[in-house]
Amino acid sequence: MDAYIGLDVGTQGMKGVVVDDAGSVLDTAYAPYPTQSPAPGWQEQNPQDWLMAYDEVLQRLMAKHLPVVYRGIGFTGQMHTTVACNANGVPVRPAILWSDTRAAGYGEALEQRYGLDSLVRQTANKPLANFSVLRLLWMKDHEPQHYRTIQRVAVAKDWVRDQVTGTFMADVTDGSGTYLFDVGRRQWNWEWMHTLSIPRQWWADAVESPTVVGDLRRGPQALQHVPVVAGAGDQEASAVGTGLTNEGDLGVSIGTSGVIFWPRSGFSLPPHPSIHAFCHAVPGMWHWMAVTQSAALSLRWYRDTFAPTLSYRDLDQLAASSAAGSHGLLFFPYLQGERAPLMNAHAQGTLMGLRPEHRASDIVRAILEGVVFSLFHAWLMMKPAQKKSLERMVATGGGAQSTLWMQILADVFQIPVTVVDDPGAAVGAAWLARRAISGDVKELSLRVRKVVEPSQNQGVYAERFHAYRSMAMNLNGLWGKETVQG
Repeated sequence: MDAYIGLDVGTQGMKGVVVDDAGSVLDTAYAPYPTQSPAPGWQEQNPQDWLMAYDEVLQRLMAKHLPVVYRGIGFTGQMHTTVACNANGVPVRPAILWSDTRAAGYGEALEQRYGLDSLVRQTANKPLANFSVLRLLWMKDHEPQHYRTIQRVAVAKDWVRDQVTGTFMADVTDGSGTYLFDVGRRQWNWEWMHTLSIPRQWWADAVESPTVVGDLRRGPQALQHVPVVAGAGDQEASAVGTGLTNEGDLGVSIGTSGVIFWPRSGFSLPPHPSIHAFCHAVPGMWHWMAVTQSAALSLRWYRDTFAPTLSYRDLDQLAASSAAGSHGLLFFPYLQGERAPLMNAHAQGTLMGLRPEHRASDIVRAILEGVVFSLFHAWLMMKPAQKKSLERMVATGGGAQSTLWMQILADVFQIPVTVVDDPGAAVGAAWLARRAISGDVKELSLRVRKVVEPSQNQGVYAERFHAYRSMAMNLNGLWGKETVQG
């Protein structure tokens, strides 16, 4: 039996999977590693810990002695995490994680110097603190002793792949997240690098995700010289794993944050700067992506603060005892500021419309509704450029386990919601390896748990969303600098 390995250099640990030719997961392994926070807002990891986790994961996978022939290995991992290295690929300092906020002011400085419109034309995106180049600009100012020794720069999964294959390569998805990439042309933006005085020789050639870039040189004997594929960032690899590869699809993930993922068959600049535009892992495809900061985090905050003895199932049942519209309550899930579409770090979580007759059930339901309203608000920023109607919405994440949350999602978006088991980014990476080795472009089969049809509450939610959107934009002006109207 042919099999493929997917490795995910995640934020908290390394995950490995073995996937057969039909897409079934035969085995999994996981090894954690620590994160350091040497200052408020700083998040760092030691890349050597990734290598030790890699060794442990492969040893565990090989210990099962599965009756398979390993045909290829694919990589994925945390996007934007930045590894600055010397000429031998040795990190000159700990890796700066995607979640690190030390470079936030550099995005604002770029906007002031070049203008947001000009930056979007260069990179297709608004500069945010997590983009790799902003960390390099920070290092130039604050750690010149390290900056002067840089000869190579890579994101997490590319650095690990480089170490275990001896090749120095990049892929177009993670390239999109460096803020040095011409996303439309799927290549490095050398002119923009020159403008920022970033040496072009620091960056490896960028190839499409399902491309063989070398063979394995570090690992168990059974895997020696197995072809290794470039792979993709975790968002794009996850999209491969959930079949989000067609423009008629819309992916919605309700995890700690909420993500809208829309595959695009051609490149165009997003109509709103809160929308990210990246290369997809599928050659010739792009995607637009929007993020609401506090999705399931909002529900977790409520439970931990006011109902620590209740399970999420209990909260779901409690919310179901309220009516659509939560008897007039509106919740704005801006507990950590908001990205799409407000783009306001000063935005604050708000519960509006409280009266003495409201009960806990109304508040919990308002939280579920507010998260969906926020996602729909972001979707409307994409929709003006939509060329055809959606054919399918695919829902994943912890929130997808809530029947009520999925019903609200179907009612607000007014489209059936297909709830699927998310196999994870590592499975998507393995499937990209299969595509590269076999040449077969078929999609991974989805494991559908249920399909939720819109209900008679569509009209109620259309009215409530109109109130939500109007109030969100009014509130935005009260929370400090109002960057973009939605």
